[in-house]
Amino acid sequence: MKIFCFLLMMSNVVWATPKTEVFYIRVSDRKIEVNSPEKKSQIFSVIVENRSLTDQIGKFVAGDQTLKFVSVAAGKTESVDLLNKTSKNVLFVPISPAFQEVELVFGKKAYEIPPKE
Repeated sequence: MKIFCFLLMMSNVVWATPKTEVFYIRVSDRKIEVNSPEKKSQIFSVIVENRSLTDQIGKFVAGDQTLKFVSVAAGKTESVDLLNKTSKNVLFVPISPAFQEVELVFGKKAYEIPPKE
């Protein structure tokens, strides 16, 4: 019986998918990876991890409204709390160095910009 319980617990650990309550953005030199929360809400957090060799400056926008600016030093991580009162999706727009904007999509789990080929 102990062996069965151990195997049952281990199967949950092996097959578990990471669940996150925040957006997690990893900025690299050539791509941006995003992990998104499952549930949509007006108030949410975004963690920006800068894996590139240069400092990253970006902003979060919803439609024509700028929500927040963020500055992340090379190799560091910053957390931002956002309130989106609009019906538009939030975009992360890298300003310096310039890169493609990233739409923050709830429920999409993990995706990257540019997409894998």
